[in-house]
Amino acid sequence: MNITVEDVAPCKKRLKIEVPANRVQQAYDRVASDFQKEARIPGFRPGHAPRTVILKKFQKDIESETQRTLVPEAYREAISEKKLRVVSSPEIEDLKYQPGLSLSFSTVVELVPEFKLPDYRGLVLKKQDTEVKDEEIDKTLQSLADQRAKFDDAPERPLAMEDFAVISYTGKIDGTPVIELVPEAKHLAQNPQFWLWMRPEGFLPKFAEQCVGMKKGESRTIEIEFPADFPQAELAGKKAEYEVELKEIKVKNSPPIDDAFAQEMAKMGLAELKTRVRENMEQEKKNQAERANRTEIVQKLISAVEFDLPPSAVDEETHAAVYDIVEENQARGVPANVLEEKKDEIFSNAAKSAKDLVKFKFIAAQIAESEKIEVTNEQIAQHLAALAQREGITLEKMVDKVRKNDAFGAIRQQILRQAVLDFLLKEAKFE
Repeated sequence: MNITVEDVAPCKKRLKIEVPANRVQQAYDRVASDFQKEARIPGFRPGHAPRTVILKKFQKDIESETQRTLVPEAYREAISEKKLRVVSSPEIEDLKYQPGLSLSFSTVVELVPEFKLPDYRGLVLKKQDTEVKDEEIDKTLQSLADQRAKFDDAPERPLAMEDFAVISYTGKIDGTPVIELVPEAKHLAQNPQFWLWMRPEGFLPKFAEQCVGMKKGESRTIEIEFPADFPQAELAGKKAEYEVELKEIKVKNSPPIDDAFAQEMAKMGLAELKTRVRENMEQEKKNQAERANRTEIVQKLISAVEFDLPPSAVDEETHAAVYDIVEENQARGVPANVLEEKKDEIFSNAAKSAKDLVKFKFIAAQIAESEKIEVTNEQIAQHLAALAQREGITLEKMVDKVRKNDAFGAIRQQILRQAVLDFLLKEAKFE
């Protein structure tokens, strides 16, 4: 078999493959024999029709099947012979076939980039603070107590900061109701029963401060100027007037943090609850520290070496990143028109993160090869079991889902990258 390899671009080569006539004929004969065994021709027993009859009736089908089987077979052989590490699916070009003559075709493939690994053992990482201070525990307990707070009517007095004001409001811009300008953002336009926590950062800029001093039943006009970078483009940089009525003033009364509170919370004394909270917070800080160290490892490695990336791998990862960004923003309630306006920014951010991830994938794969780090079937089974538990389905259904999505390879690579990061974390030095 004649194989020619030409450089097209970084990470891209064109293969020109020519299969000799004798091999093409052998493949043709095998396919014709299979047709002869299976064909049903009137006047002949199944499998006993003369070859000449078979060739006359099924010639085009035989030729098509010969090419269908011979082309991928020749492609795989060429890849193996030239020791090419391909990352893209082949697209067959310039296919030429004539019965009794050679078969030839070409294809452009993208390859695993070639690069020299940076020094990856003993990476110096920032030592993360995992100490839990007493005031952090107190803050957490106070937060738990606040979740069980009661909201009582305030004594007869003017509204003050830190109160909870139950208000109704309607907004206008130059006399036009905000609801007409941004129908999809009703919470910014009007609300007949809104609980406003009287804090500077609450609701809209300078809104709470202008409500200070109001009395129950009082109405007041509040003037707001939306920031230039406000998420709702129709409101950004504009001034609005809100007609506000104060209906009630509430004060939050949290239960005291004592043994009775701890008993109600967790069926234990306060000292034991504090110990439990400390342990949980320490574990969470350790988890955060490990995530930060892993991110630091990735950043150090991708910054330490430069090489070209296969465009198809970057494109695939970019589209996946765009999908994740859009899905996350939709879950947060960001309107579709805002996402459409920011599509260029979203794509740019996704492309940057995709390039970094693809780059790290190749680095991690080469480290795994160098250190002989491998993924076992047991690790895959454990990973699938964890995914099944997270989604609340059986392991069998998870396996079917992964198989339908052809995702076993991706899962194996994900586990491999985590194993490489585990290895690098153990080898790292902290300062």
